[in-house]
Amino acid sequence: MSGLTNEMRQQVKALLRAGHSDRGIHQATGVSRTTIARHRKRLGLPSYLTTADSPECRHGHPFPENLAHYPNGWLYCLACARVRNRAWAAANYTPAEPDEIAIERAAAGDPPDRLTPRERHAAIAQLDCRDLSAGVIAERVRCSKRTVYRARAAA
Repeated sequence: MSGLTNEMRQQVKALLRAGHSDRGIHQATGVSRTTIARHRKRLGLPSYLTTADSPECRHGHPFPENLAHYPNGWLYCLACARVRNRAWAAANYTPAEPDEIAIERAAAGDPPDRLTPRERHAAIAQLDCRDLSAGVIAERVRCSKRTVYRARAAA
């Protein structure tokens, strides 16, 4: 921060208060993004929100296409929220275990009314090991031949 002149500090603070992104301020002034983040923190502005009509969020996603409002009036970026939500879902997702009995029934030719895709693919894999044709497998599992071809390709 000692490398900044008082005029540059005032310019960075004004741009932050206007709600511009850290990236946009960095491109306009040449000040490092770390320094801009320090100024943002000192001003008490959250790093993940913006308060004005800035052209983009701090990650560079364009507004207004990705612009949304919290109930308290703060603006946020939908693209950043999607990325955060996907990361959270990937970290917390545990797939359901397939029902072995349903797989055995499907392989025997008497599948339940509803098979999950994982169960269907497992039954197709079991029948494929027996060197049955796609048509026979499709009849037993009650699916299309194309589903059998797709399951074989995925395995």
